[in-house]
Amino acid sequence: MVEVSIIRIEPGREPRMVLDSLVNPSRRMAATEIHGITDADVAAAPRFEEIAGNVVQALQESVVAAYNVYFDIRFLQDELQRVGLRDSPPHLCLMYLRPMIGLGGRCSLDDACQAHGIPHAAAHQAAADAAAAHLWGVYLRAMTDRRLRTFGDLAKLKAYKFIESFHEDCLGTQAAAGLQRGARFKTRGGGGAPLGVSAVSRAAVPGQRQDALHGYWEALKTVLSDLEVSEEELALLVEKKKHLGLTQEEVRSLHARAFADVISTCIDDKALDADECELLRRLYGCLKRLGWAPGE
Repeated sequence: MVEVSIIRIEPGREPRMVLDSLVNPSRRMAATEIHGITDADVAAAPRFEEIAGNVVQALQESVVAAYNVYFDIRFLQDELQRVGLRDSPPHLCLMYLRPMIGLGGRCSLDDACQAHGIPHAAAHQAAADAAAAHLWGVYLRAMTDRRLRTFGDLAKLKAYKFIESFHEDCLGTQAAAGLQRGARFKTRGGGGAPLGVSAVSRAAVPGQRQDALHGYWEALKTVLSDLEVSEEELALLVEKKKHLGLTQEEVRSLHARAFADVISTCIDDKALDADECELLRRLYGCLKRLGWAPGE
């Protein structure tokens, strides 16, 4: 994890940012071409273990909602496990929730925000992505119209994997016991401010190439999320590549990164089982169908 932003949505209150900080991963930075974060940016940022207590406190008694939550929750779970917290909070995937409640098909976060008239700038910044919390109002209205009032009502619609997390307990006050809490954090703008104070990342608007790479990366993650590529999704990626003006070399680089990320996860335990081999086989097939897979 190299950046974390958390916005709380509580009944009767506007969404408010309660935590926004770069995170020093204690390793060389990767994927700078996508998120724009460099080694220098995180040099003075806190390590996750130094703000783990702040993160858990910000998530207490809540359900984590994220767009393409399968991508984000893995980072959160890994970091929490490293500081000794085995509990994982219940979570919602706003991307898969779209078709479940009749808002449209799966698409990237940027496309979803555009569809509902919600501003979404500063591509691939945690603070900007978290600002998509305003999507929740759209979702809530749609669920109200369909008389979906409880998590049990949602669970009856379709058996997506995130539904299984509804059986988990929310992180309580005891979860943060013994975890470090930081007093300051570092935003993209380079400044430090007390944790818990609403803040917005002050980074400059990324360049056009970074925006283009991010746009394709988000669309690619969306298509790969179920390891199946439909004709509609294939056409979407082809059009996205053309619209963004990506070169074949740039597309290959992003496809290779997607494959490398999954390999890294699979071999984290120094072993590769049959299920993980099948996962990689299916991912390879999807990337090949989308135009290029590593090894071609």
